[in-house]
Amino acid sequence: MASKDNIRGLFVQLGRQIVLHQAQISRWLTLIFTALIAWVIGALIWAILTPAPSVGKWSATAVSSNASSAPQVSNISNLLSANLFGIYIHNQAQSAQKQQVAQDAPQTRLNLTLVGAVSSSNEQLSLAIIANQGKQATYGIGETIENTRATLKAVLIDRVIIQNQGRDETLMLAGIDYNKEPQTIASKRGEPEQDVEAPSDDNLSAIRTEISSDPQKIFQYIRLSQVMEDGSLKGYRVRPGSQRELFDQVGLKEGDIATVLNGKDLTDPSQIASLWKDALGLNEWNLTVERDGQTHDIYIQF
Repeated sequence: MASKDNIRGLFVQLGRQIVLHQAQISRWLTLIFTALIAWVIGALIWAILTPAPSVGKWSATAVSSNASSAPQVSNISNLLSANLFGIYIHNQAQSAQKQQVAQDAPQTRLNLTLVGAVSSSNEQLSLAIIANQGKQATYGIGETIENTRATLKAVLIDRVIIQNQGRDETLMLAGIDYNKEPQTIASKRGEPEQDVEAPSDDNLSAIRTEISSDPQKIFQYIRLSQVMEDGSLKGYRVRPGSQRELFDQVGLKEGDIATVLNGKDLTDPSQIASLWKDALGLNEWNLTVERDGQTHDIYIQF
């Protein structure tokens, strides 16, 4: 019993000592934590203010490779000379095609009818209206004529040249004699106007009836050829066809240059093909032409 009392007494005495020194212990703990916080803050401030170490600029180390550089240049030269992607030759095909067109090619035996032709010094703008098996269509250079193996190769004022099974053949404009000298854009310039008898009303009536039933036949009476000036399309030179009654009756003159058709600009090459196709479906044309530096409006009714 005595030992238990002694132990209990020790604990009681220890508890009293802790209570007596509690304020002092708290003071020391506060000082320790304050010092730790101050150290952490100082370390952070130091890390922020200390500049980052500079990194030296990297430079490639020169290596002598004389032994391997020569074969590499040789290999590149061989690759370049191999022309893996072909050789580009500007306009070679187009120039060759122009040189090979035979304007005196024999007449074709194909059952085709040349209804109209729009000739241009720029072959990509030339057009031909060809009828085959009762169906008419408009063709550009290089296009295949429907239901045949022939392609359109060149367009002159009064005829076209087609390529049929590797051979050049001539297709004449309806009503034009094959033996007549081929007419080109240049060969017709500067020709004097011909004196023509006034057309009769009966003939004009028959012509209008014919064109109203088939508008593309207007090219038998009025021919068009493009006029280029300083590389740009200026308009279309108008000339009489195989029968000039309609040409004279509507007030056209040889050498007139058409610039506007039904309000649409004829000097815009990008619209030519669609413009003519649309015009052939109409029963009247309002044509603006240049003549001796002045503009004239020509009205053609079919």
